[in-house]
Amino acid sequence: MSKASQQRRFNINRSRKKTEPNQLLRILVILLGFCFISFLTSTYILQQETSKSQHQHITKAFVIPTKNNDSLDSQIVSQSLPRSEQQSTLALGIPEIPNSQHAYTISPIETQLPLPKWVQEYISWHQKMRSDFPGQSIITDPNAPPVLVRTCLGLCGGLHDRLGQLPLDLYLANQTKRVLLIKWIKPQPLEEFLIPPSDGIDWVFPSDVEGWGTKCNTLNLCAKQVRVQPQILGNNVDSKERKSISFQFIVEEGIKQLNGKLKDIKAVTYQILGHLDEDYLEQRLRELGETDMIHGTASFGNIFRKFFQPHPNVQNQIDEANKKYCLVPGEYSVCHCRVRHPKAYKTGETFDGKYIANADKLGLPFEGRFRDLAVDLASRAIQCTATLPDVDNHPIYFMADESELVRYLTRHLMNATYISEHADWFDDPHSTNSTAKEIMSHHHVVARDQDIKNAHIDKNKGRPPEEYYGTFVDLYLGIQARCVVFGVGNYALFASKLGGRNCKMRYAKELWGGENTTHKRETQECALP
Repeated sequence: MSKASQQRRFNINRSRKKTEPNQLLRILVILLGFCFISFLTSTYILQQETSKSQHQHITKAFVIPTKNNDSLDSQIVSQSLPRSEQQSTLALGIPEIPNSQHAYTISPIETQLPLPKWVQEYISWHQKMRSDFPGQSIITDPNAPPVLVRTCLGLCGGLHDRLGQLPLDLYLANQTKRVLLIKWIKPQPLEEFLIPPSDGIDWVFPSDVEGWGTKCNTLNLCAKQVRVQPQILGNNVDSKERKSISFQFIVEEGIKQLNGKLKDIKAVTYQILGHLDEDYLEQRLRELGETDMIHGTASFGNIFRKFFQPHPNVQNQIDEANKKYCLVPGEYSVCHCRVRHPKAYKTGETFDGKYIANADKLGLPFEGRFRDLAVDLASRAIQCTATLPDVDNHPIYFMADESELVRYLTRHLMNATYISEHADWFDDPHSTNSTAKEIMSHHHVVARDQDIKNAHIDKNKGRPPEEYYGTFVDLYLGIQARCVVFGVGNYALFASKLGGRNCKMRYAKELWGGENTTHKRETQECALP
């Protein structure tokens, strides 16, 4: 081979060696591009399928009553019908009004919250009425539909008493074709704490309507104005009729009056405590062919979300607590202590001459026997919470009606200086304080700052709105918890029902009065002695 040929072959080989890495690089870039496009395509398809599935058929049986209207026997006719094809047997319980501008005309509802058909229909109608008659016109316009106003003018109970019977409120409004509104005078208007979501029910009573808490200088004078408005019989906590008349009579007589002699009255008020008699409403729903009893299903919380979302001031505190204490929804447990509730003690219990029955209103010094009992109760509550599955991998959020108890457990017992300054409290390793300190050292327990003491929403009236924020902040933190552990009272149980969590445990029972909430009986009892 000539030298010229050898040189050409050498140049070609060298050129190939230079070219091969470039070709490999181009091939690699092409492959990576193909993978990226495939990823985007699959993600888009998944999103489309997810969106489609949210609007597909509801796999749920519904019931059509048999010909015998007095019988609860029924026939399951379908287990997979589109929501639009389900029969609203409850809505059919109301005679349709011929040529009525307020008859139910329902547009398709786009929602990710599963709700009974009759509830969806009522919400849609309610939204249309508030849109057609904005502001004061819902009260003042003669063409507007009548309204039913749930009021709180004095003693109305805690949050569960006030907001735990939304299913009954909807039932009353639905059965009487009235627009449901809510008006609190005490401790502050409800809209200071909760507001209607944009796609939900606008329940806010319009402002500056004459005779409805206007031109009054005190809460009592404002409440006096509203009390003289037409009303149906109630059984609220300050009602004289509460113990002497059956709940069934109160509800049925109210519906009878609203559809009868009060039919032409524009606005009627009521104060019915419904969450203590959930069985009655569930019985009525069954008789009307419904299968969703609401109180023990996801519908309970979904109805609440259609009514309420936190006021921005409350939401800011919720967000701050989530961020500060790493509270990821569904990844922490809540432990609640109600140590000022009268039913946590025997009737007539006193501490240094002060009745526990007045503790919510007047408070009790966090000292002596009351302090020891409260710390013992909280220690047991946290020990019971620690028995939950996988609890060591999640924080425990502690909340209580006594701010000093929260501060002591989650701040003072974690503070070496405080322990040193109160060393004699911990000399006995079996004392209340030593036991609490030992328990807290073994578990990741957090709590929000208690700079503002927890004001009882029913007993501490007339305070600035921010003094009640904590009650709503803790409620929402309870709603988003994976498990809820509670003792006396219904506050934390209410949060667990709204959150739709099956993980709930009770560590202490009320000492008198008996069971008063249907779904408390579905709660696990703490097995610790």
